[in-house]
Amino acid sequence: MKKVLVLLLSMAVCLGAHGRIKLPSIISGNMVLQQKSDVKLWGWADPGEEVKVSPSWSRKVYSVQAGEDGKWSIYIKTPKHCTGQSLKFLSGSGEEEITVENILIGEVWLASGQSNMEFWTTPKKGSAWMTGMEGWEEQIEDAEYPNVHLFKVGECWDHTAPHEDCQGEWVVCSKENVKNYSAVAFLFGRELHKALQHPVGVILCAVGGTHAESWIREEIMRKDSIYNRVFKNYSPEKTAPKGYLHKVPAAVWNGMVNPIAGYTIKGNIWYQAESNAWRSEDYAPIFVDLVNDWRLLWGQERLPFYFMQVAPYGSLPGGIRMEQAKVWERKMLEDIGMTTAIDVGDSLDIHPREKLIPAQRFVALALANEYGRNVECYGPVANKVKAAGSKLVVSFKYGKGLFAGDFLPDNTISPLPQGLMIKYLYIAGADGIYHPAQSRIERGRLIAWSPSVPEPVRLKYCTPDYCKGSIYNSAGLPAYPFELSALRP
Repeated sequence: MKKVLVLLLSMAVCLGAHGRIKLPSIISGNMVLQQKSDVKLWGWADPGEEVKVSPSWSRKVYSVQAGEDGKWSIYIKTPKHCTGQSLKFLSGSGEEEITVENILIGEVWLASGQSNMEFWTTPKKGSAWMTGMEGWEEQIEDAEYPNVHLFKVGECWDHTAPHEDCQGEWVVCSKENVKNYSAVAFLFGRELHKALQHPVGVILCAVGGTHAESWIREEIMRKDSIYNRVFKNYSPEKTAPKGYLHKVPAAVWNGMVNPIAGYTIKGNIWYQAESNAWRSEDYAPIFVDLVNDWRLLWGQERLPFYFMQVAPYGSLPGGIRMEQAKVWERKMLEDIGMTTAIDVGDSLDIHPREKLIPAQRFVALALANEYGRNVECYGPVANKVKAAGSKLVVSFKYGKGLFAGDFLPDNTISPLPQGLMIKYLYIAGADGIYHPAQSRIERGRLIAWSPSVPEPVRLKYCTPDYCKGSIYNSAGLPAYPFELSALRP
């Protein structure tokens, strides 16, 4: 009798399993799909099983067959922005049906990086660094947006193999749901929604203390000797005793990025580089590898990357900001843009609490480059230095309305009185010895000089480890750090 019971249970399990469909966490209720696109859906079923997908916005039923490994994927067309949609997933055998409800069709953005992207909107109990964004009490009062949905990839790192799925769920933007969500990602989604008046989805994928190499596939890095040092210094054997396995190359890619790779998005905002600052000389080519590989694996014809030039902090080597700038200024990649937090850093905290300004600058990049809005999104870029006697004259791209100012705690910029010295501006002659420069701004140009340098040839601005930007354009966007030479006539 016992053998018969076991046999019956086994048959029930087999029958119950037949035709089963499993979806990844990111394809679930409250999800947001990119509008007017061919969006990718995927999951698992019995090998050879037919899976039918029926969207509420179309009469078309899509069909795909699971492979021998049980995996399936399919692309379906989405309409223009709308709300209240659903998807039905049906097995060909008719044994199972899954309905995903409350789907928004709109704009989907990935928000990725390390701790300044992960940083919560509100203070985290017991955390020494997640102290909550500046003005969080006021900001969460403006968080009830039913047409903004948020997803957070659960923290997971694995140096052994890529994961197929992640922990996480789509939630509606609300006062309660944004408390333990990224401040920058929440504010980016909210402000983008306000500007577009379309549904917005934000996928947060961020882990503090991670190198860029944590986010790249191992097989890409094994092909280039530039990664030898990080494989050696951050091996599992060296990092495990310290609890730093998230620093192992490819660990975060395996655990958090691979499970969502391919989910159709409009673009990515990236805030990372602090952990690479102490070996910054390799950052530019490493970041290029990361972006190129993500684009390949997302399989999108165009995948914009907009990144933040990291905020100054007391001991953070300033060279990392120059390496970040190389990627953009030298056009090492297409469809990228860099904004900066050069004026909102904290000399005592690598996690500045001011998050609204960085989020708004990310939004400006998106609006100008992806949605055709006539908004200024770049700060002044020094592009030419000329010698004029004992002075150097700098002209700028994106320098309309150039002025010197001081960023204040209330998020306003107070113009500096004429004649007051611009800080972190240095001038040098042929000997290469830099001296603090005197300066003035005249007809959109910066004029610099020093009594100690009668024949100047070089000028640099905001290149020390800690600095605070004080040159702005009329849009209130700060100038990027620079170091330039001028040929004397």
